[in-house]
Amino acid sequence: MAHVGVLKVMEEAGLRPDYITGVSMGSIVGGMYAIGYTADSLHKILKAMNWDLSLSNNIPENKVVFHEKEHFNNSVLSLPVTAKKIKLPSGLINGQQIESMLSFYAWPAADINDFSRLPIPFMCLGTDILTGRKVELKTGYLPDAMRASIAVPTIFTPIKIDTAILIDGGAVRNFAAEEVIAMGADVVIGSYVGFQVYTEEQLQSMPGIIKQIGFMSSLHDYNGQKKLVDLLIEPRLKGIPSTVFTNVDTIVNIGYRSGQPFKDKFRKLADSSNAFGPQKPPENILDKQVAD
Repeated sequence: MAHVGVLKVMEEAGLRPDYITGVSMGSIVGGMYAIGYTADSLHKILKAMNWDLSLSNNIPENKVVFHEKEHFNNSVLSLPVTAKKIKLPSGLINGQQIESMLSFYAWPAADINDFSRLPIPFMCLGTDILTGRKVELKTGYLPDAMRASIAVPTIFTPIKIDTAILIDGGAVRNFAAEEVIAMGADVVIGSYVGFQVYTEEQLQSMPGIIKQIGFMSSLHDYNGQKKLVDLLIEPRLKGIPSTVFTNVDTIVNIGYRSGQPFKDKFRKLADSSNAFGPQKPPENILDKQVAD
């Protein structure tokens, strides 16, 4: 969510990206921005969301059909059952609520299967758990692509797209600089809020060691990717758990303050871009009318 604050600073400087890539939560912010939502609109959407519901398997009681209400909330845990055995779930959250939210806000782009045809060309990354390789998600149904990119292992269940079983792109690459250059970017602005290497003191506990090992590959990749970036913003979110979404204002403001030192550089980039002619405003698809 700190990316939203960085985008606010860019907007104030008159700078709009020509291409966007995003990974994990960055895929949601990037994808929604690519559709046409402004930074302020994203801030309001994030703040208005019921995150406890979105990040759960719960169904609002008013959405439950009448004859099932007597069994509603009768169980603490549900497990998949096959003909031979009871299985453990592949993630704590199936993601139907977050999928519903993404489908609601992304419906103006529902008829766009090629993400390069969005108002701002966009791509996000997933990881194929079958092969361990990164997958570039640039076609298909946009909410599915964003849902795949945020599928943090063990928290969200993976999502199958074509032959790939996808989890969070950050498992392999959490910062898609190389990909945005391949799309055509000449100048790359990066906003990184991913895992930062732990200190020796933080590695005195088993969870700290496990987390550092889990992110080692992604961190190594990030160190290579950030060399491709012209302007790098790293909002510092120390002390804010990555699974807590109730402090939207605080997180967005951290991103905003982190972007402020770059505002003059953003202005100069906007001016140099306008020297070749003013940017063509992106197509407005948010006002699409539903066909009868």
